[in-house]
Amino acid sequence: MSIFDMKGRVMVGVAIFLGLLLVFYVMVYKPQIIHKNNLEIKISQQNRRLLQLKEKYRELEQLKEENKKIKNNLAALESKLKEGRVSFLYELGFRGKIYGVEYLEITPLSTIEEKYYLRTPVKMHLFSKYHNFGMLISDMAKKGGLGAFTVDNVLLKSTSREGYTIEASLILSLYRYKGLTFYSSETVATSLSNKISGLKSSKTGVLRRKR
Repeated sequence: MSIFDMKGRVMVGVAIFLGLLLVFYVMVYKPQIIHKNNLEIKISQQNRRLLQLKEKYRELEQLKEENKKIKNNLAALESKLKEGRVSFLYELGFRGKIYGVEYLEITPLSTIEEKYYLRTPVKMHLFSKYHNFGMLISDMAKKGGLGAFTVDNVLLKSTSREGYTIEASLILSLYRYKGLTFYSSETVATSLSNKISGLKSSKTGVLRRKR
């Protein structure tokens, strides 16, 4: 009977030990493993996010560098557009106010270096009255010290915009010899006259001059 009691006690002890081991696994060990795995997942996610942030930071630095280059190019372009004390583009805007011209766009493009001179195209989009537009260009051509220019392309269309009769899109080219300006006002006026005369007979809705 005592032997049975001893075996029974051993079995009970083993059962208690296994029960405690199971409780430890369920209540302590397994939650720690789950917590560890969750931490590893979070760390992996944070690492991926850090890599993405580093990539965005590099892109931001590249954009800053490109923006700096653009500003430098604009500064250099503006300096090239200046002839003496007055900026051609400033004078163009000032004269536009006098003649009631509304500019939607005045964009200097990249300067082109030719063999003997520099040429800077300027893209323009504006609203005006027909006669006012002609007087603006004529007046600019007669101004001294601004650098010579020609009108390379003009497209005039009638418009219903209040206070205006035409919508104009054109390309001007500012010319400078390497050290000297050239092209007389008469040449510029003749170029513009030829452009506008050709537009009178256009079939693309170009406004005809009113008498």
